[in-house]
Amino acid sequence: MKILVTKFRNLGDVLLSTPVFASLKAIYPESEVHVSVNDFCVQIVEDNPNVDRVIPYQRSKNKKQGLLGRIGNEFKFYRQFIGQYDLVINLTEGDRGCIISALSGASRRLGYVNKPTLINKLARFDTSFDSRERIHTVQKDLQFIEAIDSSKVDRKVTLGYKSEHKNEVETLLRELGLEKEFIVVHPVSRWMYKCWDASKVAQCIDHLQQKWQKPILLTTSADPKEVSMAQEILAFCKSKPLLLPKQIDLQAYACLVSKACLFFGIDSAPMHIAASTDTPVVALFGGSTPDLWGPWDNSEGSNYQEITGIQHNGLHTVISNNNMEIYYDGDRKLSRGMMAIKVDTVISQLDISMSRATEDQGLTELI
Repeated sequence: MKILVTKFRNLGDVLLSTPVFASLKAIYPESEVHVSVNDFCVQIVEDNPNVDRVIPYQRSKNKKQGLLGRIGNEFKFYRQFIGQYDLVINLTEGDRGCIISALSGASRRLGYVNKPTLINKLARFDTSFDSRERIHTVQKDLQFIEAIDSSKVDRKVTLGYKSEHKNEVETLLRELGLEKEFIVVHPVSRWMYKCWDASKVAQCIDHLQQKWQKPILLTTSADPKEVSMAQEILAFCKSKPLLLPKQIDLQAYACLVSKACLFFGIDSAPMHIAASTDTPVVALFGGSTPDLWGPWDNSEGSNYQEITGIQHNGLHTVISNNNMEIYYDGDRKLSRGMMAIKVDTVISQLDISMSRATEDQGLTELI
């Protein structure tokens, strides 16, 4: 049996869909599961043990093509799906997954339908859901699995990595002197309105290093805006946090954060990666809502509400403000809710999470 899952969204969205792949393998153990994602998301799924083939959509390449080049690339992309599958699950509400479903020849087709458009009708989904429903993204995608076989739903979010990623991370940590417990801080996102104030992040870093005597590793992507904000945070710090000295791929990043005792950050793909490794997360939400995007707990799932305040969910803690108003400070796009989160509130929750992590570590050593 050949199964295709399509998810043409961003890194965090694709990561949160990984329980679907594991569930499909549990239901159809002899199946061949193919996953089609945007090219910049391939790292999220290429080492997943439940994925047999990744089919990238060359979004980055197509943006650089002229009109005729883009049309040619689209035809080439769609042609490979014609009559190839028995089951298709489209986890994106856009037209691309609907077109693939229509071409696939699959006898069973499941997908999101928000509007009764012609393309949606051509997809001929026999099971559909509305992606605008306000439930956590993991739960939303798992509705399709529950429609197939509710007894075999796997709810664990997974980013697989290989031995070479582990070796790379171990070498990097030795070079940084981080062979004991450390804290990862990732306070940046390419959507800058999700970010907190740099001086406030620095105050939290200084507190963690002073009180808990744990080294801090600050991480960013290669995006110049993220790197610039990290440098701004470092300039505010009185302590000496470490900055990740080179870019590593997402599989290596998963291995890295799995070794941390705590992850502190905002709603971002690295936050979701940290939660997937069962590293405790403290995350700030002001430009997005935790009921949809909170750090998923692999044991507890999600109990987040769309509220202003502190929420605990299994290993993880969210501090949110649901004022979604966006404003500009010069050329910087900011969220009223994020800027309203207070330093003292965050520090108190970081201390609670560190106390719990320290207790858990003590129990592990006793065992």
